[in-house]
This record gives sequence, structure tokens and C-alpha cells, in this order.
Amino acid sequence: MTDLEQRYAELEAAGEAKRRAKARRQPLVLMALVNALVLGTGVTAMVDLRRLQTPQGTALRWVQAAVFGDCEDYLTFSTPDGTAPDARSRNQLCADLRAATAKARNDRLRIGLRLGPVVEHGSAAQVQLVLTRHEVDTDLHVQLRKDRGRWRVLRDPVTCGSVGCA
Repeated sequence: MTDLEQRYAELEAAGEAKRRAKARRQPLVLMALVNALVLGTGVTAMVDLRRLQTPQGTALRWVQAAVFGDCEDYLTFSTPDGTAPDARSRNQLCADLRAATAKARNDRLRIGLRLGPVVEHGSAAQVQLVLTRHEVDTDLHVQLRKDRGRWRVLRDPVTCGSVGCA
């Protein structure tokens, strides 16, 4: 073996050791990245869930559902006020909501929602929001009540008059 071949063999052996060390580190880097993503997702979910424990968060989520036709959130975050019973089935209510909000879903990029003042009195609250459609602001008044530890929007004449209940 010549001196040049010997030198190439030594360099290749040194490079092989570096490649093996790098290969041992790759799974650790991948695990650290996955753990960071899981932690970030958990923190985001915790903040979102904590927001839903406030009248503001519940009102925002429900108005968004009422405007864009998300029936599951519409029913989850609201309750009828009991003055006028609704004879429709859940399926019919959802179908009516989807039909009433079809235009908003097609125009969703031109619709905005901002939180206004919040007045809270024990287990009742009123949240004002500003709904912007085509650069025109509409004030919304949403009544809420705390029910078994969770805030719920009351589908009453005040709320339905400003938001439009299905």
C-alpha cells in the first residue's frame, strides 16, 4: 500500500467515525423536535380551553358558529332560554343553520369579529361584539349564563335579534 493510499484510508476511517456519531445523534434530535411540537400543541390547547371558560371566549366561539353554520359548536356553546320552545329536530335545526349561513361561508374572508365590552354579574354575563361584513360593522349583544360550571349563550330574543339564531 502506498503512502497516498494509506492516507486516504486514514481519512476515510476518520470520516466514518464522524458519520457514525452523527447517525447516533439523529434519533435524539428527532425525539427532541417531536417533544417540542407535542408541548407546543398542549400549551395551545390549554390556552384555548381556558379561553372557553370565559364569557368572552364562549361568546366568540358561538357567534363564529352562528355566522358560519357550525352546528356542533352552535348547540354545544348555547342553550335555549326556555321562553319559546323549538319544535325542530336537531337535524332540522342544523340544516336550517347551514342554509342560512351559506353566503357567509362563501364570503368568509370578508367577515371579521371583534370583542367589545363584557359585563359579568355572578352567573350571568353580557358580551358585546362587532361583526364586520364587507367593511360594515354591526354591534352584537350576546347574553350568557353559567350552567354547571360552563358558560352558555342564551338563545333569547336579545341574542337572536342581534346575531340571528337558526
